[in-house]
Formats: sequence, C-alpha cells, structure tokens
Amino acid sequence: CVLAWVDAAAAAMQLTVKALQGRECSLQVSEDELVSTLKHLVSEKLNVPVRQQRLLFKGKALADGKRLSDYSIGPNSKLNLVVKPLEKVLLEESATQKLAEAPPLRPPAWQLIAKVLARHFSAADANRVLDQLQRDYEKSLSRLTLDDIERLANRFLNPEVTEVKEKGFSK
Repeated sequence: CVLAWVDAAAAAMQLTVKALQGRECSLQVSEDELVSTLKHLVSEKLNVPVRQQRLLFKGKALADGKRLSDYSIGPNSKLNLVVKPLEKVLLEESATQKLAEAPPLRPPAWQLIAKVLARHFSAADANRVLDQLQRDYEKSLSRLTLDDIERLANRFLNPEVTEVKEKGFSK
C-alpha cells in the first residue's frame, strides 16, 4: 500500500511502517513531518485508529508532537507499529483524565529525598538540588529503550533467575 503524499515545498522520502502482525505499508513524507500526521497516514493505509497506534523507531516510541527529523529518521527508514488493544487505550485515557483532575503530589520517594536534603542544605538549595535530581531522573528515564525496560522487568519479576545467572558468571 503505497501513498504518494508529497509536499511541494519539502523533499519527500519513503518510509516503511510495519505492524507486528506482518502488515506493512510504504509512505512518502517529508522529514519535517509531524509524527501525528504520519499516524493519520498509517490509519488511512492500514485501517488502524490513530489512538491505538504506537510508532517505534529503533525501539524508541515516537511522540506525536515531534517531527521525524527529531529522531533522525531518514529516507528508507523502517518504523514499527504496535497496535494497542482498544480496552487498554480506554483505560489509559480514563487514567489520564483522573490524573489531570488530581492535584500534583510528589511521590513518597521524592518526599523522602526532600526531607534528607532539607537536613543538609538551606531550603532554597535543597529545592534546587531536588529539582535537578528530578530533571536528571526524567532524562534518564526517557532514554530507556523497550529492551532496557524488558531487562529491568525480568530482573524484578524473576529475581531468583537473575541471581542464579549472576552467580554463574562470577564463578
């Protein structure tokens, strides 16, 4: 399923979008195209609603408000499409709405860190250090790939297997 969608002002490039079920399509887009626009094109070609789509490039999820060039996606790149079940999408939307209505609270771990910092720094310095810690944490978290998350999940869900493997390597 090839879509010839060419913006006269921008050079077009061909991308392949492949769903896990094996279906795929080729699209002609500009490297400055928004990910959200690409999702609409994929929706037309593969008949997958935009809100059920998750596009990945090299294992990293693409944000709707960013451009393809923000991810260094060039000509002949291959993107993966994960189709989220409708039930999961509806649950996520419901949870997002509840979060938007609730006042923002710091999780207990950040509250504990704030208390420790308050013992060692002035209030202003403690807040600056805490803010920087949270920014660094968010930055590190955003760099995790799906493979990293899968490895972490396996360690947490199967600690005995991980311990056996680690002991086996140390001998």
